[in-house]
Amino acid sequence: MHESIAKRASRVPHLVAHRGAPASMPENTLIGFEAALQAGARYLELDIQLTADGVPVLYHDVDTMRMCGVKDELLTRSLEEVRQLRASFPSRFGDRFKDNPIPTLREFCELLTQWPEVTVFVELKGASLKHFGRAHVVDAVVKILRPLPEQAVLISFDAAAMQYANSTHGTRVGWVLPEWSVENRAQAAALAPRYLFCDTGILPRHDHQIWRGPWQWAVYVVDDPDRALTLFTRGIDLVETDRIGDMLRHPLLAERARYG
Repeated sequence: MHESIAKRASRVPHLVAHRGAPASMPENTLIGFEAALQAGARYLELDIQLTADGVPVLYHDVDTMRMCGVKDELLTRSLEEVRQLRASFPSRFGDRFKDNPIPTLREFCELLTQWPEVTVFVELKGASLKHFGRAHVVDAVVKILRPLPEQAVLISFDAAAMQYANSTHGTRVGWVLPEWSVENRAQAAALAPRYLFCDTGILPRHDHQIWRGPWQWAVYVVDDPDRALTLFTRGIDLVETDRIGDMLRHPLLAERARYG
């Protein structure tokens, strides 16, 4: 008897649309996430910084030069000032997206309500956590994510921020490993996050060295379908990619997105 499609699909990793669809349009933008969702993404990952007046916006850097072509610092600008900037990534896309705004987290949440089956990993960036304080940033973000309790997972390199989010708000959290070390293994065991995120460059060579625990493993960034499938055999559950549309053209990866 032929193995069912659903059973085959259960043995491949979930794909996570890293910052939307950054290979074809600016990262961390509504148009990028809409494209990823339309392509079939069931998991998204985005970055959060706070404006000077405390509004969470989708943005990775502190400096605005790379994404907006303007020398400035996001954390020192009010939302009104940030609204004047454009997330166009001019060095990569020229003026193709010259009218594209920096979205707020609230605007993204309005989009996600149309996709109730989708999970989003919301990464709190270290610059905002340091500048505004962990509790302030976590509280501001959790407040906006409250209508999406089953869809949103907070993640960060900052383990203390994740501990606060989980213990204070009961939020599902993931920790992004800064490095592979004995100390961080102990930290992971103490935090016991739902997810552990790791750069593929620091994964150990041997499968038995990958820590086992109550978490699911997620790695970044992989744009080759065969490599993603190989990582799953090593115990990796989720793979972030910049090319979600291309990756979902692989039959098994597409089935995984379809059948969950």
